[in-house]
Amino acid sequence: MMRLETQIMWKQKTTIAVLWIDFVREIRWCWEESERLPRMKTTSSIDLSSCVIHQKLQMLAICIERKKSLNRKKDTDDAHKEKTSNSMAPDKIRKGSAGVVPSMMLINTFQEMHAPYTQDAPLMTEDMHEERLHAAEAFGNAVGLSGQLERDILSSDMSAFKAANPDAAFEDFIRWHSPGDWVSEDKSDGNPTWPPKGRLSQRMSEHGNMWRKIWNDAPALPVSEQKSLLDSVREGEKVVHYLETLRPQQLLEQMVCTAFKSSADILNKTTYGGFKLMKTKMDQLYATMVSTLRSLQGKSDTSDLAGDLKRLCQVFEHIEKLLIFAASVHRKLDAPRLAQSIFTDYFNYYLPKMGTSLESICYEKEFTTKEKVGTLEREAVSSLFRPPTANQSWRKVLSMGNLLNGHEPIQREIVFSVLEKLSNGHYSSPTPLCTDEQIETHRMYICGTSNDLWIALSVTSWD
Repeated sequence: MMRLETQIMWKQKTTIAVLWIDFVREIRWCWEESERLPRMKTTSSIDLSSCVIHQKLQMLAICIERKKSLNRKKDTDDAHKEKTSNSMAPDKIRKGSAGVVPSMMLINTFQEMHAPYTQDAPLMTEDMHEERLHAAEAFGNAVGLSGQLERDILSSDMSAFKAANPDAAFEDFIRWHSPGDWVSEDKSDGNPTWPPKGRLSQRMSEHGNMWRKIWNDAPALPVSEQKSLLDSVREGEKVVHYLETLRPQQLLEQMVCTAFKSSADILNKTTYGGFKLMKTKMDQLYATMVSTLRSLQGKSDTSDLAGDLKRLCQVFEHIEKLLIFAASVHRKLDAPRLAQSIFTDYFNYYLPKMGTSLESICYEKEFTTKEKVGTLEREAVSSLFRPPTANQSWRKVLSMGNLLNGHEPIQREIVFSVLEKLSNGHYSSPTPLCTDEQIETHRMYICGTSNDLWIALSVTSWD
C-alpha cells in the first residue's frame, strides 16, 4: 500500500497539481469569507513537528478566527474589568485585570497588585523561524533581530500591567514579571508587609537599563486596546500566497514525507512485546527514513528520486512483515521467553532475505526448533489448542462443507438442468432443419443456508 501510494503521488504530478489548485482555491475562499477551515483546530499553538503545509493551515485557521473577532468587535470595554473601578478617579480606572496577585501589594500605594491579561507571543511556523535565522546571519545582528521581538512583547506586557495597576511603579512590574530581579528583604513568615522591603537586582539597577526605558515609554493600555503582536490579516495573506506559489516538487516532497511518517508512527504504536531485535529494526527504519527523505530536498532528477523511494518502500515492507509476525506471536503466546525464541528463529530466517522482494520469500516454511517448556509456560501453550465448544461442534455438524478460504459461506445456490434434443412431437410441426437443437426440459433451483432451504422445479411438457 505504501509503495502504491508513493508511486501514484510521484508519477501523476499533473493530476495532483490540478487537485492542489482546487484545494487552494477553496482555502482562499475560506480566508476571504472568514469561514473556518474544515478539520483544523484553532488552538493558540502551532505543531512544529508536522509538515510546513499543515503548520501554514494551522496559522491560517488562527488568523481567520482572529480576523472574525476583529470584524465583530465593537466599542466596548474589556470583559475583564475590575468591579471596583467605579470607586477610582476617572483618569485612573483599572482595566484588563485578570485578578489579584496573592500576597502582593503595590509599593507606592496600599493597594493589592492585579495581574493583567497579556498577549500571547506571535506564532511562527518552521519556515518563519528559518527566515529570521537567515536574516540574522545575513545582517550579522541576530541579537538585535530577536531583541526587537522581545521588546515588543515586553512593551505590551508593561502597558497591560500599567492599565491593570494605574499606581504601579517599575519595581512592581519587576516583582510580578521577573521575580528573580527583585531582591526581597521581607521576613519569610508568609505575612505580606507594606511597603515591600527589597531592591532591584544589579542588572535592573544599571544606568540606562533597557527595561526601565521601555517602562517609561509604554502607555497604560489593556490588551483589548493594544495593537496585536500578530497581524492576522498580513499573516493570513502570506499563508495563502505560500500555498498558491508552492511548486509541485515541494508539494510532493511534503506529501511523501508525511505519508512515510504517518505510516511509521502507526507501526511504532503496535505492541510487539519489546523484542530487542524488532526494536533495533524499528530504529533502523527511522534512521533510513531520515537519511532518504532528507535527500529529497533540492533533488530534481526524478529517476534518482523514484529509485530512492522504491528502496525505502522495500525496507518499509520488510519491517512491516516482521512487525506483524512479532505482534501476532506476542498476542497469541503469553510466554515471553518462548515468544522471544520463536521470533528470533523467524528473524534469523528472514534477515538474509530482507534485500530481496517479498514475492521471493516463502511464508509457508515450517520451523522445527525445539524448546523446553517450563511449568508456568505450559498453560500458555495449551491455551493455543483449546478444544471446540459445544456450539462450535454443533455448527460443524450443520456445516454445508466446502469452505471458501477457510470460511463457511452464508448461502449456497445450486442449479440442476436437463437438456434434450428437439424432436417432432405430437403437437409440433416438422422441423427437419433443427434436429440437433437442444432445449432445457427440466430445471431445479436450490438455495440453502444453515437454517433454511428453498427448492424450485420447472418442467417442460410435450403433452
